[in-house]
Amino acid sequence: MNTVGGLVSVIVVNYNTGDVMRECIESLYNTEDPAKFELIIVDNNSPDNSREIAGQLANRFPNVSNIFNTEKVSFSEANNIGFSRARGEFILIMNPDIIFTMPCFEILKNSLRTSGFGALSPLLIGTDGKFQRDYFQRYPGIIQFVCFYSLFAKLFSRSEGLRGKYLHNGSIDENSGKLETAEQLPCAFYFTTYELFQKTGLMDPAFRLFFEDVDLSYRMSEIRPLAVDTSLRVTHLGGSSFKREDDYWVYGRFILGMLTFFRKHYSQGKYVALKVLATLNSRLILFSESILKLAGKNDQYRIRKHRYFLEHVRKES
Repeated sequence: MNTVGGLVSVIVVNYNTGDVMRECIESLYNTEDPAKFELIIVDNNSPDNSREIAGQLANRFPNVSNIFNTEKVSFSEANNIGFSRARGEFILIMNPDIIFTMPCFEILKNSLRTSGFGALSPLLIGTDGKFQRDYFQRYPGIIQFVCFYSLFAKLFSRSEGLRGKYLHNGSIDENSGKLETAEQLPCAFYFTTYELFQKTGLMDPAFRLFFEDVDLSYRMSEIRPLAVDTSLRVTHLGGSSFKREDDYWVYGRFILGMLTFFRKHYSQGKYVALKVLATLNSRLILFSESILKLAGKNDQYRIRKHRYFLEHVRKES
């Protein structure tokens, strides 16, 4: 396909976050030059008022293309659907909870053209004003699972030394004002070129939720390195699609995504080891909760999330 030089195709996949998406898109048009980007909204069959809001945005702003899925598909597949409409030399995969506070596109475009990096992100800043370092993680490993996602997480998760070595990229200097190399970038804001995104093979629908950006970064890093431009920043609201009372499934889907990543990129031995550890971990937690139940102190939320994982890991074996 012949792309439009200099044009940024912004792909936003939305599910059930219409009001947040409106704030995101308004900030985009208030900050960047509308003549230099196109916006592709892929609504993933949201049950809220997202369809109406997407229509209103298309009426208010130029260069908006709406895609309304008739069924909910994976985040990866939804982004690939959006990419099929893209015409730009550059691609931005962006969550609907990003708020632009400064122009970014021209600097990011120039950096991709001259730096040798394959994908870039600005600093993601939370509503507390702090850099969200945990979104720029190390690639997953057995030690990472044990220290941060297992029964033993409380023993290790507060150690900044361990977090910087095994969880997030502690070497990123957020104050350098330069491009800082990162192992992986989140699809909250993933800026690359049409050519490179196509060369990676797009996003893998095998990842239903979580680790699709880890997988994309892993494949991109085999072509070119990735970086964070610490001279740029956007606000990232984070987690807008999840509600605490009904998100017990998140842990299970997260670990299933990790298993899919291990199976795809690591040895069979490492995949089996993680699967055994994760399964044993959830069984031990459920056993401990059965003991606590005798004292009336068991945690129903914790029970639900580990039962969910065990049920689905059996189905996906």
